[in-house]
Amino acid sequence: MKYFLICVIFLQECRCIHAQNLVSNGGFEDVNWCTEFDKDCAPEAWIATSLYFNYYFDATQTNAAKAHTGNRYVGLTACNMGMAGIRNFIRTRLLCGLRKGHQYQLEFYCRSQYPVLDSIGIYFCPNDFLYEKRYFKMLQPQLWSVDGLPKPAPGPTVWQKVHLIYTADGTEGYVTIGNFKHDDYKNLGQPGHHGDYYFFLDDVSLTPVDSNETLCPQADSVRKEIYAENERHSYLERKVATYRQHPPPVMPLPLTAEKRPPVPVFVQTIDTLIIPDIFFATGSYELNKNSFHLLDSFASKLVLPHIDSLVIEGHTDSIGKLAYNQALSFNRAESVKNYLTGKVAGLSEKSITRGFAYLRPVATNKTPRGRQLNRRVEVFLYRREVTGNRQ
Repeated sequence: MKYFLICVIFLQECRCIHAQNLVSNGGFEDVNWCTEFDKDCAPEAWIATSLYFNYYFDATQTNAAKAHTGNRYVGLTACNMGMAGIRNFIRTRLLCGLRKGHQYQLEFYCRSQYPVLDSIGIYFCPNDFLYEKRYFKMLQPQLWSVDGLPKPAPGPTVWQKVHLIYTADGTEGYVTIGNFKHDDYKNLGQPGHHGDYYFFLDDVSLTPVDSNETLCPQADSVRKEIYAENERHSYLERKVATYRQHPPPVMPLPLTAEKRPPVPVFVQTIDTLIIPDIFFATGSYELNKNSFHLLDSFASKLVLPHIDSLVIEGHTDSIGKLAYNQALSFNRAESVKNYLTGKVAGLSEKSITRGFAYLRPVATNKTPRGRQLNRRVEVFLYRREVTGNRQ
């Protein structure tokens, strides 16, 4: 058995207020490398409902406009010249759950050459907006840009700041931004790419109004999970089609924290265990006896007070339908979880299982050897070791 350790030392002090940003990659500078097209075609942490790459812009490219800060920004379709009801929304998962009744400051910058900025809506919901079955006209955003825009508006090339205050209801998991206006705009003039009328976004932040409210301790782990969502284009299209029919369970986020000095300074370690396909019955999620020694050895090293969480992820090769592989990968992860939690009392409450089917390969699916490597269960054990206190 082989363990891989990754150590992350947390900084002792926040450098600026952006450290409390409850959304990842709000400036869109971190790039998701698309494995399907072998190019950087999307921002990390954010996915648009168009599912393709017509919404990510780089100011260093020819004829591209300047970003508000940095080089990258996103552009969303407010409506289309030839087709009614066309919109493009962009969503991200929050790093922490919001506290019911608490207030949060939402800020972003926007611009457009068209008079569409008054109808930008901000929609908070517990479920992933990508899997939403309801038409956008049936949804009611909690915030509107018009309430946070200065007046009069400057020119179309100028980034305008939107500042809004949101009172949480405690169910928030995702935030979505887009044009929620029911009716299409008329007589907007010459459209942009493919007949779309765009507006542009940059530097999105969501921060607690109360300075004593901070990010949850698990925010870094949640950010890594968000950044690991690398499916785009046809891979994402298949995933969305499946989850719209069979939505995944809602995973509640850990709530934001309150400052409590002194704060322990700690090192986080991640133990990774790879369980290959050979430890399961063929085409089944039943563990065979050969796996018991490996799992017993891993369980013997678990010390519950120092465990943040245990994340177990199942994967398959690309043979068979997505729905079948989704169920198989999830059930295999569940089998491993049930075995380990049966060995360590209290571990079940800290365990999370996921099934990714063949959407996250580590090798090619074109060879038997590659498919064998892709059929696996990965166990991630997050542990903390206190090294002192900070004042």
